Amino acid sequence: MAKAAGAKRKVAKPAEGKVASLKELRERGKLAQAVQFLKEVRVEFKKITWASRRQTLATTAAVLSFTLFVAFYLGLVDLILSKIVQWLVY
Repeated sequence: MAKAAGAKRKVAKPAEGKVASLKELRERGKLAQAVQFLKEVRVEFKKITWASRRQTLATTAAVLSFTLFVAFYLGLVDLILSKIVQWLVY
């Protein structure tokens, strides 16, 4: 049975929190796709468990101390190698 030229197709909406298939996304408009994306983002954000302030500060301190250690080590190695090169060249 042929459809009328001006007839619109009904598109089934996916259940809340369910990721839409590519076929469903192609059949909907860009605005509907953006709204669906934002709904899915909200669902995913609810799944996030954030670190406590204490954990965040401890991790930050560890990263900063490791970074300073590596910077000091590389600076020392650079200084030693440059002195060796100066000694060999001059």
